[in-house]
Amino acid sequence: MIITLFALLTTGVWGAWHAAPRRADPAAQPGAPCDPLLGAKSSDAHGRSLQSVRFTNDFHNWTQLLEMSYMFYEAQQSGALPPWNRVLRSKGKWRGDSHTQDGYGPGGVNTDLSGGWYDAGDHLKLHLPLGWAASNLALGALAWEGAYRASGQWGSAQLNLGWVGAYLLKCHTTQSDDPAANVFVAQVGDVDEDHSLYWGRPEQQPQGGARGSGGWRPVFVVDRSTRGGDILGQAAAAMAGIAAVLSKPGAGQDTALASRLAQSSRHLAAAARASPGVWRPPAGLNQAYPSSGYLDDVAWADAMLCLTDVLGAQQQGGGAPPSCAQAQASWVAAYPGGKDAVNYDWDSALPGAAAALLLAQARLAASSPITAAVNQAAALVARLMSTWQDRSRTCPHGNFEPCYTPGGLAWLTQWGTLRHVSNMALVASLAARAGVAGAGAAMSAPERRRHRCWARSQLSYAAGSNPQRQSFVVGYVPPTALAYKSPMRPHHKATSCPVSLATPCGWSALDAPSPNPSVLSGALVGGPSNADAYTDSRRDYVSNEVAVDYNAGFTGALAATLDVSARLAAAGCTWDTYCAGSCDSAVQETDDIFSNTPPDGTASPPPPPRRSSPPPPPT
Repeated sequence: MIITLFALLTTGVWGAWHAAPRRADPAAQPGAPCDPLLGAKSSDAHGRSLQSVRFTNDFHNWTQLLEMSYMFYEAQQSGALPPWNRVLRSKGKWRGDSHTQDGYGPGGVNTDLSGGWYDAGDHLKLHLPLGWAASNLALGALAWEGAYRASGQWGSAQLNLGWVGAYLLKCHTTQSDDPAANVFVAQVGDVDEDHSLYWGRPEQQPQGGARGSGGWRPVFVVDRSTRGGDILGQAAAAMAGIAAVLSKPGAGQDTALASRLAQSSRHLAAAARASPGVWRPPAGLNQAYPSSGYLDDVAWADAMLCLTDVLGAQQQGGGAPPSCAQAQASWVAAYPGGKDAVNYDWDSALPGAAAALLLAQARLAASSPITAAVNQAAALVARLMSTWQDRSRTCPHGNFEPCYTPGGLAWLTQWGTLRHVSNMALVASLAARAGVAGAGAAMSAPERRRHRCWARSQLSYAAGSNPQRQSFVVGYVPPTALAYKSPMRPHHKATSCPVSLATPCGWSALDAPSPNPSVLSGALVGGPSNADAYTDSRRDYVSNEVAVDYNAGFTGALAATLDVSARLAAAGCTWDTYCAGSCDSAVQETDDIFSNTPPDGTASPPPPPRRSSPPPPPT
């Protein structure tokens, strides 16, 4: 059993790990004076001063947030659910088997497609954002394996990634060495049917119905008659990353599945390169995630193949794998159209490819086959970081560029704004992680520090360190007696229904004034306006829906924060001293990111950190 640093702190700086989430105190005095530093009341319901409770990294339980994020993915599981799922009805929660007939019936392909994740608050399975989410979860787990293990979350990551990896294999219905002969499922379910004709539990949704019945779940594929390099590229990246995670020791290790995923990832990457263009559904049907291009997805897939092959070559004592030469070629093809990217998500994958190449280059010889691509990748990341960390642009701001809210959030767009900044926090953390021992695009210690401290400030905002004391993670509030809020009415069908299956659930649940009967623990909602305003409304799918891609970058950035926190603690430093310019040597990370745990899969916890003197909220 791994003894974790953070479990040792259950009564210390970060509070009780498994403490029940606390809602806002209804007794808080509405007339309490406003604290200019916090932008909120200067005392709580018990008269305690809030001026001395300014926000700090140690204020948040990052381990709990990481744990909860994977619980969200378990809540999104479809099919016959595994016994390790923590939100099963048999364990006192609300989930059970659902949509076990996917792949069959009208519009089906007579193949078992049960499993996977529901995309958001709906019951669709959409493989562009699903592939992006899975690949980024895998990348984060690989980059911060030590933090995952020390916090006890490595096994959970393996199990959840193994679950979605097995589903992606099902979706690769035809594998072939001939790129054009591969067939892969792009989507299960119809957008209009799902969004307009059924609100209720996935366990009770009709299956196998005809179009217009509320139970129509057609299957759409990418094959030689369609284009779909975007879908195929994201799936290939996910499979490559998951294979690397599953090959390592841990509770969810599965070398047989890893081998199959690795083979499938190469077939799909080749198919993506041979399928120029983006996937579109048949005429007359709507698409939830229309991609604007495919070359970035191909570059992302080949960068992940290069990176994971570098990992395998290191374990076997080899040099640069052949896949890295292909990664260079795919990057060169994608860079002209993606070099001006502003964000990182399923429709803008080049920043992720850049981070993966930087990680790979740091472990290759100076004459590696990706040196030219890495130079452009480093420039792309540097420009993105400069744009996102520029606090001179205050909101509102007319152009499609991040601006800063009064509360300190780097805000890009109303729809899912927290996923954008969380994704960029992941890129910042990966870039800082890449500039360590070995060849590659070295980064100065102050630059790494700036990226990490910025990422931490944005995660802190999402977790509740904002003038409204509003956490945007369902079920999480900081471990303090002060009054904080978390979303109680996320736009999510399953959790809006009464827990008992015997109680009917329908469209009336959408507008029910009470909180969702079930807590969707760990889900990151869309987020606030550019004035820090937020309304906890189930109707508001722009600001209050959840999605598997929303949590992916957030999860990796959480692990990065845990990693730096542990290194600082081991050196007797705090985030305060580090972000102020001291303690750079504590996080030089001279160890290899892919070899930071012993072969038996355990990790010794560093000593407990000292309490930081809390800094003010982001400004």
